[in-house]
Amino acid sequence: MLNTQETESACVFCGSRHPQKTIIFPQTFTAYQFVQAGNKACSRCAEMFTDPKYRRNSWIIRNGKFEAIENVPDFLLNLPSPPFLLYLTKAKRKHGWIRAVQNPVLSTKRFILIVDEDKIMFDDKTYADLYVFAKNLYARRIPKTIMLSGMPQPSTHRKYGLTWKESFRIRELQHNPLWRVIVEFFKRAD
Repeated sequence: MLNTQETESACVFCGSRHPQKTIIFPQTFTAYQFVQAGNKACSRCAEMFTDPKYRRNSWIIRNGKFEAIENVPDFLLNLPSPPFLLYLTKAKRKHGWIRAVQNPVLSTKRFILIVDEDKIMFDDKTYADLYVFAKNLYARRIPKTIMLSGMPQPSTHRKYGLTWKESFRIRELQHNPLWRVIVEFFKRAD
């Protein structure tokens, strides 16, 4: 049986106790599957719900301070000391930040990384290895589409100097969510 006092006294987004603000969900809100029962939110989540910058930017919140993340791949390689909240977005329109406040980062070795509305298992050693491989490919100016599409064509091998070993690895990584994060968020320093 549900204890209604506990339900009513928790933030509908993060579950923290003693929420202070009443939330009115607009008819366009489509992320009910991420919220808990009720209509009260803590002040942090209430601000995040009403301010679109939290949906449209990648960010970290630590020590109560919001900071935008400009270079996601480099940031993930050099994470600060936990605890903190982390949210990454490419779509810039989702309510994935709700999942981010429900999954705080407590260890930089392994944690749930929230990208838009997806949950990805982050492992620091795997990420570092993929990051080095991606940097090597980017140094040869290999387009993101090739890095994400699977097995490159033989003409691509010649054009970019890809080895068959690298091509097979690209094919293996085609559906790897951490690989997709590195490649999709990478910004060339041209």
